[in-house]
Amino acid sequence: MYATTIRQYGDASTLRLENDFDVPDPKPNQVLVKVNASSVNPIDLMKREGYGKTIFEKQRKDLFPWILGSDFSGTIEKLGSKVDKFNVGDEVWGCTSNANSGTHAEFVSIDIDEVTLKPQNLTHLEAASLPYVALTTWSALVRWSGLRPNDLNGKKVFIQGGAGGVGCFSIQLFKSLGCEVATTCSSKNTALVESLGADHVIDYNQDNFYEVLNDYDIAYDLLGSNVLENSVEKCCQILKTENSSHYITLTHPLVNTLDSKGLILGAPHALYLRHKQKKQFNPINVHWSIYRPSLSGLEQLTALVEDQSIKPIIDSIYNINELNKAHEAVATGHVSGKVVIDHIQND
Repeated sequence: MYATTIRQYGDASTLRLENDFDVPDPKPNQVLVKVNASSVNPIDLMKREGYGKTIFEKQRKDLFPWILGSDFSGTIEKLGSKVDKFNVGDEVWGCTSNANSGTHAEFVSIDIDEVTLKPQNLTHLEAASLPYVALTTWSALVRWSGLRPNDLNGKKVFIQGGAGGVGCFSIQLFKSLGCEVATTCSSKNTALVESLGADHVIDYNQDNFYEVLNDYDIAYDLLGSNVLENSVEKCCQILKTENSSHYITLTHPLVNTLDSKGLILGAPHALYLRHKQKKQFNPINVHWSIYRPSLSGLEQLTALVEDQSIKPIIDSIYNINELNKAHEAVATGHVSGKVVIDHIQND
């Protein structure tokens, strides 16, 4: 089978399409999926450069070659011996957290708690754009922040960075849950985020959101201090100073701390940093979010797509043999929605 791999950490030029891989045999609790489409997330670029190697290298059966990619949409080719909820030929979608199951490949074996039937109203290209960004936000809200969807009605939510993949999904999700949504983006994306449901749009080239907004319940920070200096302080500045307020960030120092100090020293130091930040902004709740798979979240996403509360936003489509160009596009930081990878043209 074919797969796009890296054989060392580095820039986009390290990605290579190779054609001599064996088709993986699914374990008893897995399904083998023929991939029609996958997509690129910023975390893929970071992994390619070595981010998280303290964790991901421990998970990988072989260090290199490494097949990246998490999102997928495709057709079940084979069932593991203990799988009884699917049939060969079923169209499915999902997102894998298994470092040995990269989806930029012709076939991939997927754990059954990371896959479900694809919404019938989406193409494979559309479907591949959603699972990672959706489950990232689901993890942030439900797992790490302890927020239930039915508790969010009427809440004021700020999303820092609304035009990317996670932002486009999150605007739609929060609106479907009855929230008032504010977000930042450049002027070229104002119409897009408004069409997704944003009530207040701040052009970050013209205004500072922390000087415009106030009295918010939730700040969902998708950019962090790499883009905005002292991002946590500025996001918390717009929140109500109450224990019902939540600051949620995807860009915290946990993984970098583990990479620089190792697991033994890094884990307690990261916990110290998190405790220090929580104490600094008390009573506001501060949450460091990390992607976690959720079958219930994926099933909820399927329902939201089928009732058209959520629609996919695709910036561009590349062929699997152009994955390096797709990475370069995402690296600009100026894509609107998701960059999707088409596998069918390679067959």
